Amino acid sequence: MKQFGSVEDAALVPLVLDVDGSLLLTDLLLENLWAALRVDLLATLRTVATSIRTPARLKQQLSMIASPDPSLLPVRAAVLDLARQAAMIGRPVLLVSGADQVLVDGLAQQLGLPGPHFGSDGKTNLTGASKSRLLVSKFGEGGFDYVGNAAEDLMVWQHARRCIVVAPGAQMSRRVATLEKPVEVVGSRWKLSSLIAEMRPHQWAKNLLLLLPLLAAHGGSFQAVLSTMLAIAAFCAGASSLYLVNDMLDLGDDRQHPEKRSRPLASGALPLAVGMIASVCLGVSAVLVSWAVAPDVTGLLVLYMTLSLAYSLSWKQIRWVDLFVLATLYVLRVLTGAAASNIAVSAWLIAFCFAVFFTLGIVKRLTALARATNGGTLPGRGYSAAQLKGLQRLALLTSLASAAIFLGYSLGPDAGRLYSSPEILRWATVPIGFWLMRMVILSRQGREDFDPMVFVAHDRTGLAIVATGLALVALSI
Repeated sequence: MKQFGSVEDAALVPLVLDVDGSLLLTDLLLENLWAALRVDLLATLRTVATSIRTPARLKQQLSMIASPDPSLLPVRAAVLDLARQAAMIGRPVLLVSGADQVLVDGLAQQLGLPGPHFGSDGKTNLTGASKSRLLVSKFGEGGFDYVGNAAEDLMVWQHARRCIVVAPGAQMSRRVATLEKPVEVVGSRWKLSSLIAEMRPHQWAKNLLLLLPLLAAHGGSFQAVLSTMLAIAAFCAGASSLYLVNDMLDLGDDRQHPEKRSRPLASGALPLAVGMIASVCLGVSAVLVSWAVAPDVTGLLVLYMTLSLAYSLSWKQIRWVDLFVLATLYVLRVLTGAAASNIAVSAWLIAFCFAVFFTLGIVKRLTALARATNGGTLPGRGYSAAQLKGLQRLALLTSLASAAIFLGYSLGPDAGRLYSSPEILRWATVPIGFWLMRMVILSRQGREDFDPMVFVAHDRTGLAIVATGLALVALSI
């Protein structure tokens, strides 16, 4: 029988595919890490803490906590095409990865590649020199073609017959050229625009809520405005940091979602390693900027980020609890704006904000349920079609409660002191209630975007209703 190490026909030279960042647009180890964090946070943290110095053991233990679904992993089409072309002419196509063997075998089975395939086994960490030695021992010097993408793949390419380089930068291209071997380049690198999109800058509009105490008090000093703007910048950075964390925890769910599957992390357009680094940098920047405003602002920001992280890790999967947490996160923005501007806010304002954003949280769930494609359930959430009617009734109730709270404020002493015509202010109750109830009805019909903020920004009728309410408030001053 002809052995791989003594291939006589170049057409039968094995094609060896590095998995992480080459065949896949993602990294199996990092996918495994975030899947494990999602399933059992404490067990995963213990595993990382106790096994970080023995990578092969760490990888094996992580795969025992949870494994990413291989059918959902984003594959690089250009490399998969190479693999299929090679298989069609009878070439062996083999996968190799530093990830645990269980994950490599699962991916190979999903792709229909018979193998053998190679991964870390709990004792040997199959990266760099270890990978190079294994391939040479199996196929001989120059006895295989290798597809890779990382700097550590250079020591493998040194022993390969042909180098297929995935999305190389300028430096990598120069280093591969020095090997003086046939080189083929496939794929493209990730783009900064993907990182910006993953940070969701359109969501930063929510942080304008920090201006609400200033607006409710009808202005403030220059220092108050400046401090509030810095606090908004801190919240934007902190929120984006957590959006990245949330999307890394939700990779499996997002890839099954009709719209979220196109997010850069879920689709593979943005590498997980880049997302992790960016998240840390944004989080640290948020804390530093908020500290420059005031320690109280930092405390509220840290509380916001802690609750958001708890929401991402667990609470968003608990029915009803998720809605209370979402509304609380919006209220924290208002309280942070009050701390930054040193302006007191009334209990009426806090109650009104909570009721409004509780309603909008329900609207988001109603929309997702109305547009659900997998049996009327929401992956990673505690809701199903059975809760539709209950959610709608609750949303209509909280819409009326929001209007009632606003009316109560307009009848109180604060409104009498701040507004010259509080009787006009009271009429703003009508567009507030009508706008919220309209949002509820449209969401129940599945006519809204999965993200209420996106829908609000493009809903001309809704914007006209909001403008009417704002005009009444302005006329009452």
